[in-house]
Amino acid sequence: MPERGIMLFRRRDRQTAADQAEVDQIVDTWHRTCEAISLTHDVDTVSGVTHIVPRIEFVVLGPPTRLTVRLTPGMLPEDISAQGRRLARSMGAVGLRVEPRGLSHVIVELLDTDPLADTLPLPIGPITGPLLLGHDEHGQGVTAHDPLPHLIAAGSTGSGKSSFAYSMLAQVSDRLKAGEPARVSGIDPSSVLLRPFPGAVLGLSDPGRIERKLAELVAELDRRLTAIPHDRDTLPVSPTHPWHLIVLEEWPAVLKAADGFDKKLGTAVRAHVSRLLAESRKVRMSVFMLVQRPESALIGGFERAQLGLRVSFRIDAEGVKLLHPEADPTIAAEHTTAAPGVALLSTSGTPAQRIRAPFLSYGEYVERVAA
Repeated sequence: MPERGIMLFRRRDRQTAADQAEVDQIVDTWHRTCEAISLTHDVDTVSGVTHIVPRIEFVVLGPPTRLTVRLTPGMLPEDISAQGRRLARSMGAVGLRVEPRGLSHVIVELLDTDPLADTLPLPIGPITGPLLLGHDEHGQGVTAHDPLPHLIAAGSTGSGKSSFAYSMLAQVSDRLKAGEPARVSGIDPSSVLLRPFPGAVLGLSDPGRIERKLAELVAELDRRLTAIPHDRDTLPVSPTHPWHLIVLEEWPAVLKAADGFDKKLGTAVRAHVSRLLAESRKVRMSVFMLVQRPESALIGGFERAQLGLRVSFRIDAEGVKLLHPEADPTIAAEHTTAAPGVALLSTSGTPAQRIRAPFLSYGEYVERVAA
């Protein structure tokens, strides 16, 4: 049995027997759940293995209920956060927020509403630091590494994918205005997303122009490869070689249009993009691919392996599995009905996490880029 006699505080004049019973239930459920999900410190003893769980030392009844928890030896706050979904469900909460307290304690807040429920406006510019991808379930900003890895954003109509793209490009525009060496180009069949940026290919009326644009980008890649200094393995960003963000909007539609026009053209388009994904990041060129639904027939294993940053808004279960195979099955299943603006984010070497992406309307996006 878990320990008893936990200290209790509640915002009213006196504690009652019902309060103590609620605390006892919280402690008991916490203890059992930690054992069930192996959130324990295991010690070999003469009588067998003893499972030591992180100990609740103080409870503030809510809402929201807050637990002061002593970590077991070797345990980190991140270990609690990683199991937050399961702990929260077992304890009748929607989610957890974990805050470190010194070296050995954390404050665990039981949330009765989704921490990503509120819309996240894009901060007023200019934003010239790391690109803001969104906020995580703990309210912390999630930013992209610089230079930006190759990125794919997926999501059905109305899921928040377009607003995410607006917020990303608005931040790049802020960098341009601040004098940073940067450039935006790409292909946009809708003629909406890249309209504020000169040099992009808009529309699908001339599939041959799409192939020629991609061939130009590959030629730029080759020129940059020859410019890498002999004592380095990457090309420094400079006014001569600015960071170049290549946006491929509604990419499956582009591929289908190229295939329908000429199979050889479709093959050439795929080959150009494969080269860009494989080699361009070392010369400070980043590919930003947007799709409504990821399909293995259009985005193969090679391409997915090169896309080091994957963001999925509301999509079907197969799409989640394709882009986030490491995601917890419960999170993956729930994500098929995610609210607009809520996304799954995966980066190389880290598990998938839920984020709330910044919101920016199209009018605000155009105004911010043009300002």
